[in-house]
Amino acid sequence: MTIAKFPPALQGKCAYNSTKSQKWNTEIHESASGRSRSLSNQLYPKWKISVLLQPLSDVEARVLHGFVAVCKGSHEPFLWKDAEDYHEQGIQLAAVSAGKYQAVMKMGNYVEPVEYIENVSVYVNGTKQASNAYTVSNGYIIFGTAPAANAVVTADYDYYWKVRFDDDGMGVDHIFDNINKSERFKLVTVR
Repeated sequence: MTIAKFPPALQGKCAYNSTKSQKWNTEIHESASGRSRSLSNQLYPKWKISVLLQPLSDVEARVLHGFVAVCKGSHEPFLWKDAEDYHEQGIQLAAVSAGKYQAVMKMGNYVEPVEYIENVSVYVNGTKQASNAYTVSNGYIIFGTAPAANAVVTADYDYYWKVRFDDDGMGVDHIFDNINKSERFKLVTVR
């Protein structure tokens, strides 16, 4: 099954007052002596992205309504190319197995795998590889012939977040003739 992408024509319509937050679902237990123990059952945080699209033409407003309908509100996940967090440049990749490398996004010292990448360039020990030397599938870069075990594999790529709408519907405000803006909507990551 192919997962849908948020319409590229609407991607550049994100207002600058978007927000991004994370939640870990951590439980903390304290004993009478003051010692505490914490536990999280999540390997990765649940990210929430809050966005407003403006200005939208009447045609773009219909495209947005159509996309939400295709997703059946919050039912179907889709790929979101975030306005700020979407590109890695020269990032070193970890080998999952011989010749198979996981694409990741990096925020500070935090690294999280991503499921979809495009506009990919791959380098082995600093040498750019021909695009037919590897394939890209589900966030993995897979070489036809595996690089040496001690090779440093780096890549440049755009990545997408796998998300769903947090709410089950979407509204668009019609401000003036052919001028619209979306209601603020939230996206949550899907694993």
